[in-house]
Amino acid sequence: MDLADIWKVCDHGNVKKAGDVPELKKRLAVAASLHNHANAPMLFLGGDHFVTYLCFRLVEEMQKQSPSLLYFDAHPDLYESYEGSPYSHATVVSRILDGDNTSKTVCYVGIRASTREQDERIKKLGFTTYTTQDVHARGSGAIASLIRSTLSDKPVYLSIDLDCLDPAFAPGVGNPQPGGLSTRLMLDILQGIEGLKIVATDIVEYSPKFDSQRTTAFTAAILIKELLGIMAQLHVKKQT
Repeated sequence: MDLADIWKVCDHGNVKKAGDVPELKKRLAVAASLHNHANAPMLFLGGDHFVTYLCFRLVEEMQKQSPSLLYFDAHPDLYESYEGSPYSHATVVSRILDGDNTSKTVCYVGIRASTREQDERIKKLGFTTYTTQDVHARGSGAIASLIRSTLSDKPVYLSIDLDCLDPAFAPGVGNPQPGGLSTRLMLDILQGIEGLKIVATDIVEYSPKFDSQRTTAFTAAILIKELLGIMAQLHVKKQT
């Protein structure tokens, strides 16, 4: 597939840091307001995973619907508060769930560094979780098929925390966790979920200071192209 034949990529620039969450949300909204391309998905690139909460809210507002959440991460990010703050990379999913009309469908992939508190909340809320061990035991194809069956016919927000990958493949992250997915397994899962209605996606937690060989940067670039590819298939079907 030649992505240039399908997509015209529009870079709406960087969002400057802000002193508080409301101001950061305003700045992000200004950048997102430039995105007025009908039926074209949005791709956000981050640092701290907390930006997913703000991006998710913007997508809800712009599309007037709440997507399901497909969350690739080593951690569930399901604390109500972390280190005294409700606004943290470790509380992302909890803040997303605060919305009155927010979809309560969450599918985790790559989890391997959870806690009892978060595990109990996952069970109570009925979330779907595929750990790294699940992926290795069942195979990427089977996991992709299960994800499709869970999220089919629903708009999906796909978030990729680069620490879902093993540090051997993505060392440049803020909170590396050994025993993660390989790049190959990650690509196989992404290619296997082709057909999902992905309306927005992000890649977060890249930390250049820990990426001296640029291994993580190159990996993130490949993931961007794969995401554009699987979203393009759905876009092409709409046009034909």
